[in-house]
Amino acid sequence: MKNKFLYLLLATSTMIGVYACNKSFLDVTPQGVLDEATLASEKGVNKLLLSAYAMLDGHDGGLGLGGEWGSSGSNYLYGSMGAGEANKGSDPGDQGPNMTPVIRHDITAVNGATNDRWKALYEGVKRSNTVLQVLAKVSGIDATTQKDLAGQARFLRAWYHFQARIMYGKVPYLDEKIDADLSSGAIAGVTNQTDIYPQIVADAKFAYENLPEINKERAIGRINKWAAGALYGKILMFTKDFATAKTVLTDVVSNGKNSLGTKYALNANFADNFNTDFDNSKESVFAFQTSSNDNAGGRNGNWGDNLNTPAAGGMGGAGFFCPTHFFVNNFKTDADGLPLANPQTTAVIEPDGAAGYTKYAGTLDPRLDWTIGRNGVAFHDWGFAQSTWKRDISCGPFLAKKTVIRQAQVASTHDASLWFATGGVALNMNLIRFSDVILLAAEAEIEVGSLENARTLINMVRTRASNTPAVNVDPLSGSTTTINAKTYTTAFANQAAARTAVRTERLLELGLEGHRFFDLVRWGTSTTEINAYYNYESVFPYQVILKPKPTYAASSDYYPVPQQQIDLGKGFIKP
Repeated sequence: MKNKFLYLLLATSTMIGVYACNKSFLDVTPQGVLDEATLASEKGVNKLLLSAYAMLDGHDGGLGLGGEWGSSGSNYLYGSMGAGEANKGSDPGDQGPNMTPVIRHDITAVNGATNDRWKALYEGVKRSNTVLQVLAKVSGIDATTQKDLAGQARFLRAWYHFQARIMYGKVPYLDEKIDADLSSGAIAGVTNQTDIYPQIVADAKFAYENLPEINKERAIGRINKWAAGALYGKILMFTKDFATAKTVLTDVVSNGKNSLGTKYALNANFADNFNTDFDNSKESVFAFQTSSNDNAGGRNGNWGDNLNTPAAGGMGGAGFFCPTHFFVNNFKTDADGLPLANPQTTAVIEPDGAAGYTKYAGTLDPRLDWTIGRNGVAFHDWGFAQSTWKRDISCGPFLAKKTVIRQAQVASTHDASLWFATGGVALNMNLIRFSDVILLAAEAEIEVGSLENARTLINMVRTRASNTPAVNVDPLSGSTTTINAKTYTTAFANQAAARTAVRTERLLELGLEGHRFFDLVRWGTSTTEINAYYNYESVFPYQVILKPKPTYAASSDYYPVPQQQIDLGKGFIKP
């Protein structure tokens, strides 16, 4: 077992059964169920709180989710596949009904994956509200602890609602009173026709202003003031309150530290963010804490992403989540070590036999080979990647790499109850990294502050990239990898140039981590960017999902409200 913070998550989440009604079956508490009287203590509230944390990965075996691939907390399906960063992979039929419509953006309200995501998010909301309901009935807790527990619960409630808001657009907000009123029948339902950003902002702001810097439990992974500030600032960027966001994000960048008191900073090596040996590093601001070999059947591991591994090469995964040419091309650099102004050409990193395409011979950002696997380049310690590792030609020539553990880590971090080596692993799921916070702060500076301050912040991230070592290349493959990533040495010409720089940097730094689609929507560039992806990528022979070529419209900026939730919503939940 890797991390004791989540040791009780599965047990806690399956035991909880707090009843809101006044009548009970024969007035006897059912055996195996924790009622409010049992949980009404500081220790009991902490158990409930752990259960609310447990939904961050979007997985719970008791929710009846359809395999959890659509509900993953990493948003790899909606945020990355939906933005052209990755193909579905596997074979065309495997998870096709759920995933293919997301990539094509012809998804309907009856899609099972989007319903799974809704259920997982509102289960997280419910558990957060349960913490607050029970906390209000506990006596003997000092004011500081009360604020700490309430702040963590309201942070989590903000997170789950925020994820729902950016995913579906029209969603209901449920606080602890509304939740209780729904359970008791005092109200019949809650509308999704009112924008809930004000309530989300209020929850995140409360957490930022009331959580301590050092967590009382001194438990790594627990939310503190600075993690709350990172989320608060991120939400403000989505609401376009750039001035407040700038103040908050600058505070986090300058003063932020984790719950043990370690100051936030970038890891020396970009790849350390995706290595179990560096989980909860100084760059980790907010992450789902995983564990393995804990008698939970893999359910406390990185579950939502555990099929996103190569189907061969000794890993035995299902070969999902294959990076696209359109995404990979962005790692090309010019003579000054900066991103190319026009990377989408017929010179590609791996032509893979495509007619009319040549092998790119220029320089590359070193983050490329820590983000993806490509032919003839070392895939961690699993050997040099080969084109035969893909499960089906529709995968394309690249493999996702950020979610894959090292072969040397299998014994200690892979859950032995699962059937393939990189499944159910104790690799934390990054939800907010410090580099994300830095780049959001740079965006805020570009909108309402100083372009020079923005350049300094962007260069913090690029300096780490330039110092990240290149990945070994098979000397027998004939492949070459020339690394040349540098910082911006001259001032940005104008605001538009600065925006291009920071938006490209988010792609290079955070690619395949579930951010891109939601970034494109908040920037108002989704229609241009996704249609450019369709136009470029659809001509490749392997790209069967994009044939016939789709067209993206702004009406797809939000995924459809699930029909099942509309049916259950008693007229309050509408498309």
